[in-house]
Amino acid sequence: MPNNPRFTPGPNQDNTFRTVTQDYKAPAYAASIKITASQQDTLVVPATLTGAVTFTADTTLPFIGDKMRILLKADATSRVATFGTGFSSAGTLTLAISKEGYIEFIFNGTAWVEMGRALTA
Repeated sequence: MPNNPRFTPGPNQDNTFRTVTQDYKAPAYAASIKITASQQDTLVVPATLTGAVTFTADTTLPFIGDKMRILLKADATSRVATFGTGFSSAGTLTLAISKEGYIEFIFNGTAWVEMGRALTA
């Protein structure tokens, strides 16, 4: 599965995005959080970070082109998010005190590749 796209150009295939599948995950804060994304678009909103966090991702269920967005919020201390196994990121994401951050990935068949990130001022 991971090396196949979710859509094909064959007859009777829906490429209009009318059948987009979405998932929402809200894991509790933990020092290590594993994300298993099995839908075309996955939004991950963990509980407020009360310490550093390392994310890992399963790479056996997603299809090429699947997207994952992660929304993060720091508590009253600056927090660092690291993206480990399953991710190809531009590095850690540091959240300032009580601020939020956003990072987006696309699956390339092997890993979740970072597409962009943003931090609130």
